[in-house]
Amino acid sequence: MGFKCLLSSRSLIRVSGAAAHEFLQGLFTNDLRLLHPGGSIWGCFLYHTGRLMCDAYLYQPSRVHGGDVCILVDVHRDVVDTLHDHLLDMRMRRRLQIDNAGKEFVVVATSSYGNGGIYEEEEKTPPPSSECETFMDPRSFAFPAPLHKSIFPLSKAPSVTDSVARYETFLYTAGIGEGPDVFKPARSFPFECNTDFLRGVSFQKGCYLGQELTHRTHVMLVTRKRTVPLRFPSFQEETGGERRSVEKGEALLIDGRKVGELLTVCGDVGLGLLRLRYVDAATRTAPGLKLKDDVPVAITIPGWWEEKEVKRMLSQP
Repeated sequence: MGFKCLLSSRSLIRVSGAAAHEFLQGLFTNDLRLLHPGGSIWGCFLYHTGRLMCDAYLYQPSRVHGGDVCILVDVHRDVVDTLHDHLLDMRMRRRLQIDNAGKEFVVVATSSYGNGGIYEEEEKTPPPSSECETFMDPRSFAFPAPLHKSIFPLSKAPSVTDSVARYETFLYTAGIGEGPDVFKPARSFPFECNTDFLRGVSFQKGCYLGQELTHRTHVMLVTRKRTVPLRFPSFQEETGGERRSVEKGEALLIDGRKVGELLTVCGDVGLGLLRLRYVDAATRTAPGLKLKDDVPVAITIPGWWEEKEVKRMLSQP
């Protein structure tokens, strides 16, 4: 039931130098003081307006690069050039090396889980080897089983892997997304993508680019839209029918009124950005939610959302 998927949609930027942590601390939503050799953190880079540039994983390899501290920034390939240029612009006179390492390494995602989300075996992060170094995905607390990311040199990439659809289904079923389909550059705000619930924002660290709006939103407790997991019941075998294909960008509708947007889809699961006022506080469903042509859509509230926050959000007008 597990998977091993080569993530061709991911690319890497290498930031190396004694000031690497300090530099990224001023640009990243999470706290670089939590990043140590062999470890990883997840969060976002923002524009000065507080809107998202991209989500990213930061890995610190156990080995140094050329004698310097090295941090690998794992981002979607569609935004890697934008982020690379941004980091170069912000470097100024710091003694740092910032390289696009997408042609040197590949990212492989692995997880093992059984039926019903029961672990097949205790998963521990394997030690680094001559072939790769593996990191625990920082969001694993929200998944039914731990998720690992392995960084392989391109020449040593696994020759046989599973379809990436298994990885995407694993993410979307848990209500988690990544990349510009969900973290829309210059459009999305961090909390709309659940960056706070996924522990990707630090409220204890100092200032960082785009922090003012993020902090104000946190203090005012106002987030009217959230990314939620979607399921398309008519795609299930028990209906006995066929469903037309659905595509990202379609409107989520209730009584013909747009209440959200389908962000991404894989098979019978997906993610959508939904106005929370349309979620029933008692049942935690969105009655009457559909796509055009009356394609029904079901939502769930993920178990990793804090119960106190869920009650507060669903009580807002």
